[in-house]
Amino acid sequence: MNKTLSELQRVSDNLEQTGKDLREMEKVWTEELKDRLAKGITGDAAVQHYNEWMIKAGMEHLITKDNGTDY
Repeated sequence: MNKTLSELQRVSDNLEQTGKDLREMEKVWTEELKDRLAKGITGDAAVQHYNEWMIKAGMEHLITKDNGTDY
């Protein structure tokens, strides 16, 4: 019983952290989009802009790649 409760607590903690992480990512995505639209950036420049924001935010795992090559 204690093992099951411990496992449920671990799962709950992991889900809570995932939610926090996603909310932080959403803040960065929203700000990047606002900045990009305000500057009228489109096309490949928009992809580059997005990637730069993700890198600055420490979210390199979210940069856009084309055939394995970073934009």
